[in-house]
Amino acid sequence: MTDKTKGPRPDMVQLQSGFYVPRRVHDELHVHIHPRLSPLRGLPRLKARDMVDAGYYATLNPWVVGACVSHWEHRGELPLRFLGCPYCSVRFYRVT
Repeated sequence: MTDKTKGPRPDMVQLQSGFYVPRRVHDELHVHIHPRLSPLRGLPRLKARDMVDAGYYATLNPWVVGACVSHWEHRGELPLRFLGCPYCSVRFYRVT
């Protein structure tokens, strides 16, 4: 039996890239990252994984972490500035 409902499921969030991630992970990650950015201000460049506690990061899909950070930076939801090529597989940021 298949679910034939149209549109996103309520437990998923669609990112600007068009991909969907679990809402629980999306929301928990945002709450986790936002307060950790202030001490990182002044560093020349950061990867998404640098913004997450190593123990917590190990429990997550690295692609989801990067996609969420990219989404929040693009929408201005985190005080980040993207550095570099938009087509590169590794994205770097600076805390603004």
